[in-house]
Amino acid sequence: MQNINYKESKFQFECFRKHLLKDAKYYGYLLPNQLILTTAKQSQTPKYNLPLLLNTLIHFVTKQPSNEIEQFGFLYKEHFKYFYANPNIILQLKELLACKVMFKEISEFYQPISMLGRGGSSKVYQVMKKGSKDQYASKCVDKRYLIEDGGFNGLFNEIQLMQKMNHPKIIHLEELYEGENTFYLILEYLQGQSLHESFNKRQVLFEQEQIQTIMFQLLTAVQYMHSLGIMHRDLKPENIMFKSQNAYDELKIVDFGLATSTQAETYPFPKCGTPGYVAPEIANLKDLNYKYDLICDMFSIGCIFYKLLTGKELFPGTDYQEILKLNKKCSINYELLTLYRAPKEAIELIAQLLTINPKERISAQAALQHNYFQLKFQTKRGKFQQNNNKYTPVFQTQNFNPKDNIQKQNFHIEDDVVEDENAHSVKVPVMQKMKTFDQFVCKIKPQVTPTLARRNFKKFQTSDFNSALSPNSPNPLQMENKPSLIINSSNQDLVNEIHTKNEHQINQMGQIDEEQEEQFQQNI
Repeated sequence: MQNINYKESKFQFECFRKHLLKDAKYYGYLLPNQLILTTAKQSQTPKYNLPLLLNTLIHFVTKQPSNEIEQFGFLYKEHFKYFYANPNIILQLKELLACKVMFKEISEFYQPISMLGRGGSSKVYQVMKKGSKDQYASKCVDKRYLIEDGGFNGLFNEIQLMQKMNHPKIIHLEELYEGENTFYLILEYLQGQSLHESFNKRQVLFEQEQIQTIMFQLLTAVQYMHSLGIMHRDLKPENIMFKSQNAYDELKIVDFGLATSTQAETYPFPKCGTPGYVAPEIANLKDLNYKYDLICDMFSIGCIFYKLLTGKELFPGTDYQEILKLNKKCSINYELLTLYRAPKEAIELIAQLLTINPKERISAQAALQHNYFQLKFQTKRGKFQQNNNKYTPVFQTQNFNPKDNIQKQNFHIEDDVVEDENAHSVKVPVMQKMKTFDQFVCKIKPQVTPTLARRNFKKFQTSDFNSALSPNSPNPLQMENKPSLIINSSNQDLVNEIHTKNEHQINQMGQIDEEQEEQFQQNI
């Protein structure tokens, strides 16, 4: 037996197994490829040595109603053995084992919300994680459809490839569950639609800036996949989705059911793909043992690029056979790109992507360095704003001189009177006894109509007119930035009359108060 290297342990914990007489304590070690439980620390002969494989089933049991995980168990000699530990420790163990093994009882952790779609052998549901309300997508694969034609190997191959990838532009695999009749792949939930749905719903072509954004993200994700030796083999608008609605900068590549590794001895399903997007070396493949290169994905990207620029299929046809025939022949007419005013750099790049000879086809890394991605495009909104600004002048306070503006309006600062609450010293009598105040009503009729008043003054912020104030004007900093009233000198007599009458009415109010006060004292 090979020695166990405990230095490779990623996680260590303690747990116990319940017995009738006495609980048994175990030391747990999570290594890259195995989970070890032993009664002695770092024992070379552990009692439980669990391989981390996709056919390994682990059951995490929750306690209701708190929904905390209180124990975990695995199959050992045809029976499940369960172990108890701190809930936080078991939760951490579950997170570290995610996607490495199959979990049991998905209903203890996820609640279905609605069906998102269905395929030949699977259904996809929107689910909510219990306790957190986080939303995910659950791909439910019926085991009955996997029995024939090596279906189990195909599913496990898809899972193993997704385990290797961790990229923001590739859909993320969260967890794996196995039921009696179904496998469940828990994936991140994408609220947006697919590129295929976007094509069907749009009445106009994508903007050049949007096309460039989509293509750059797509090539970035494919370059990452190819660096790991993984080819998708089914890139098409249906397998390109967006994280949220109309967020074309949040692209995700999905569905790795036909993906394979270049390290595989033989490719599973060697002649596969979607007619209209499959590379000609695959469509015309005769020797099924021939190992073509991952550059086949670049041809599919070229087909997607063509549709983004024109809104048309590169190989149009009325049925499957006609499309496949055109795809195999691969006779491409680039004149349509010119009619749709595609940039010449885009036409150059698409020609390199759609090269029939795979050895001459451009790679993802080289495509990202193409001059096309150096172009600067404007959105329709940006063009509209630019054109609007070109013909409609925009005035800002810093674009004109307040002093010059006042002179143009025949405002003479030296002849004007700047009024504020400190301009006149007015003595207002104070009533000695407030209980007599409610016996009088003082009516002061306005002497200037609102229309006339609007013609006689204009409000400005004091901070805008510091340079226009006369030496005798009040300091605006001492006026707490209150608006100043700049009044035309031609109406000076009217202003004086208003102040005189108001002062008379205020003084008269004081006289009435004194007379009423004397009368009130006599009555007492």
